[in-house]
Amino acid sequence: MEAQQLQTDKINIINWINQLQDNSLIEQIKSMMVSDVCLLSNEQKNAIDEALKSIEKEGITPHNSVMEETKKRFPHLYNR
Repeated sequence: MEAQQLQTDKINIINWINQLQDNSLIEQIKSMMVSDVCLLSNEQKNAIDEALKSIEKEGITPHNSVMEETKKRFPHLYNR
């Protein structure tokens, strides 16, 4: 994102917040300011935890190996 667009977005957000009348929404914004908000769902968090456990247990497959296997299985995706 360009610096100018970032500044524009921030100003728009500030203006939007300034117009808010919903106390619960303002409380949610305040809580985001003081905590590390995780935007992942519990399902996503669990999937990441499972993947990390799998890596610890079974190791990882190098990217090049995965790409070679993908090209073998799906050659039509690489011949465009």
